[in-house]
Amino acid sequence: MSTRTTKNLVAATLFAGLLLPAGAPAFSLSGMFGSPVDAQLAAQVPQEKRQAINTADNAVLCVNQDVELAKLKEELADKQDDLASLGTKLAKSRASGAQTALDIAKMEAIMASNLGKLEDNAKILNDLKSDRVKNVEEQTGYQRKIDAATLYVRDWTQRVATKEKAVADFKANRCGIVAPATPAVSAAPAMPATSATPAAQNDDATVITHQEPGAASDKPAPAVPESNLTN
Repeated sequence: MSTRTTKNLVAATLFAGLLLPAGAPAFSLSGMFGSPVDAQLAAQVPQEKRQAINTADNAVLCVNQDVELAKLKEELADKQDDLASLGTKLAKSRASGAQTALDIAKMEAIMASNLGKLEDNAKILNDLKSDRVKNVEEQTGYQRKIDAATLYVRDWTQRVATKEKAVADFKANRCGIVAPATPAVSAAPAMPATSATPAAQNDDATVITHQEPGAASDKPAPAVPESNLTN
């Protein structure tokens, strides 16, 4: 902001202050630029009353670290996109080169078979061979760019990894935020032994039947002694 603009703002503020009625709240420039809190007043807060301020200040520092990390990741994503775009261009160039090679093979076979007009065939073949040379140069150029872009991606990947560790350490020291550890894969609990089925359990059980009074017994009647029959 220029000095002249600053002076104009200050003058306008002073003029507005003169127009305010008595008892009206004071107008502050701090609300227009950044935090509306007066930094000088905040610095005068006694130490025993600064706990909430210190906690919030550390939180601001931590989220600012996240912003820096996000910017690095965005830059890495851009370089990865550039590398992917170059890969697509190289693939298309190779496809074009393969098609040109096919056309050259066709024209050479046509000329070897004495088909068509020799002069026209020769011109087409020369043009195709010229296209093949240009295509090889194009592929070489794309490959050079891919090699350079690959190095950039590796470098920025390392930067992001380093920054991630630095942010995690910073948060642990300033905000007490510990990055969640990867949970260990616990072994599956042992399955209890399969108990016998109810039918199997009842195979050896004693069957108890309740007989109604006066009903015929299922047991055979005792044999009558032969001596009793003769008497």
